Amino acid sequence: MASSQMSLLIVALLALTASTSAIPTIYDLVNQFGFPSGILPDSVESYSTTPSDGEAYTFAVYLKKPCYVKYDYLVHFESEITGKISNGQITELKGLKAQSLWFWLSIDQIKMDGSSLQFTLGLLTVKSDISFFEAIPTCKDKALAACDQSTNKLISQLPLKLE
Repeated sequence: MASSQMSLLIVALLALTASTSAIPTIYDLVNQFGFPSGILPDSVESYSTTPSDGEAYTFAVYLKKPCYVKYDYLVHFESEITGKISNGQITELKGLKAQSLWFWLSIDQIKMDGSSLQFTLGLLTVKSDISFFEAIPTCKDKALAACDQSTNKLISQLPLKLE
């Protein structure tokens, strides 16, 4: 009888351990590789990773829909973002574009550089202070992101016409 109670206790402990071990979020994952959570918007539905070579992982991140985020520049997120992540570096990046004056440039690579993130856009390299990426941003439609305002603020700023 004591042996069956001990077996039951072990099974209960194993079940409890299995139920409390949470799957890390994509934000936990980017933090593990040294990046701030805010490099991805709040609309992530799922993600997958596969060990690649050495310390790198191939990843795919799936958003609810394509959207825009205003950092110190406007960034377009496709509904699928893929690449390879390792400590302090994301390479082979697909699915991100940053707005230049008149056109969009694909973001090919992101590297940690002290208190900055360094973005490679073709032949260009741009640095942004890491403080822009500390909070997880909200995905927005293009017009709202470009204005960097919420729908409520825009509606409240409409002129009233009294008759």
